[in-house]
Amino acid sequence: MSTLRTEVERDLVLERKETVAEGVVLLTLSDAEGRPLPEWQPGAHVDLILRADLVRQYSLCGDPGDRSRLQVAVLREPKSRGGSSYVHDELSEGESVRIRGPRNNFPLVKAKRYLFIAGGIGITPILPMVAAVDARGADWRLVYGGRTRASMAFGETLQRAYGDRVSLRPQDEYGLLDLPSLLGKPQRRTAVYSCGPETAARGGRIRLREVVERSPARGALRREEGRHRPAAHDLRGRARPVRPDAAGL
Repeated sequence: MSTLRTEVERDLVLERKETVAEGVVLLTLSDAEGRPLPEWQPGAHVDLILRADLVRQYSLCGDPGDRSRLQVAVLREPKSRGGSSYVHDELSEGESVRIRGPRNNFPLVKAKRYLFIAGGIGITPILPMVAAVDARGADWRLVYGGRTRASMAFGETLQRAYGDRVSLRPQDEYGLLDLPSLLGKPQRRTAVYSCGPETAARGGRIRLREVVERSPARGALRREEGRHRPAAHDLRGRARPVRPDAAGL
């Protein structure tokens, strides 16, 4: 398990800004002189220093093997305190963007099997994790929930790439995620990763606790939650092994 981190700041260029779902833009950042960018591993995030008084953390969601660019996805928050609205409304292609990092408080551990649960923009740190475990032939599943299909960034791409390993569960079609029914009883040596919006945290914790309590894989849960409702891209918590009876689960 790696917690690779750096506090180095550098100026990058916003190479591309594209809409990838309702209310979600994908930012592709690169070095203006083509220099290689810092190494990072699945689960890492960077600080975007948008102004001196406006710093936000976003999960890296691109390919860790591609050191020519970094990618983050940003959800427009209805009650934005400045970060998401600045990115959506003011930041333009070709502009300079200062970053700090990457850091990794949500590292991908080695396991025989993986269960990934993502809610909304919480899919972002899960994307490189899924790619990494699939590349090494591990057994894995992803359950991805959101308000609507149109709001679920990268959902169709994931389903095309990985088929029935990915379960898309938009709330307007299926209701709230019923994790015990969807996931069943995890097998031994299974690592469970969860990342989703804080607005769904209480119900999600209860359901996820039910899954882990019925699982032999106790202590294998790692979760990441959003600092601000309802976005999971603005990170607060440090990922850590969590007991099934932990108050925060």
